[in-house]
Amino acid sequence: MTEPDRDPVAAPLAVTVVVSRRPAPGREDELTAWGQGISEAATRFPGHLAVQLYPPTAPDREDLVIAFSFATAADLSAWEGSSVRREWLAKAQPLVEGPTRPQSVSGFEGIFAPSVQAMSSPPPRWKTASIIAMALYPASLLINWLVIPQVVAWNIFLRVALSTLLIVPWMTWLGVPYLTKWLRPWLTRTPR
Repeated sequence: MTEPDRDPVAAPLAVTVVVSRRPAPGREDELTAWGQGISEAATRFPGHLAVQLYPPTAPDREDLVIAFSFATAADLSAWEGSSVRREWLAKAQPLVEGPTRPQSVSGFEGIFAPSVQAMSSPPPRWKTASIIAMALYPASLLINWLVIPQVVAWNIFLRVALSTLLIVPWMTWLGVPYLTKWLRPWLTRTPR
């Protein structure tokens, strides 16, 4: 099957795993350098899509957090089972205390993650909320102007379901990702 013939609905979903490590006292910078190294190593594996590195920044975050995204679960599994990853994990042992802690990406945070470049820290929540509002407003306006008048006789539960079915794909695949890309310099700018 050629690439244009691929069924996008049947295409496997990308997967992201988020891990965190608590630095041993005084080893925060070394652990951050280690995180950059393992992140770079992951980029050379088939199916690698993105990596985000969030260094420990007191008082907000005590742990080093890394999010690895791969095109498929099989690609992620190949990375996780690799000798390269095992070597990097062994290098971390003197730099950390406690076990690896799994993390989950919640809400819209996952939409902001796709970036081949590692970000030094996630955008502040108010910037994330601003992007979401900027993407939500035109979609909500258009739906209330063009769609809702056509289905005003429907039960409210069906109208809300229809609105949700239209807004969520817009927010997930178009509105937020495009605004995030367009406004990336603003999102990643650190305060002076």
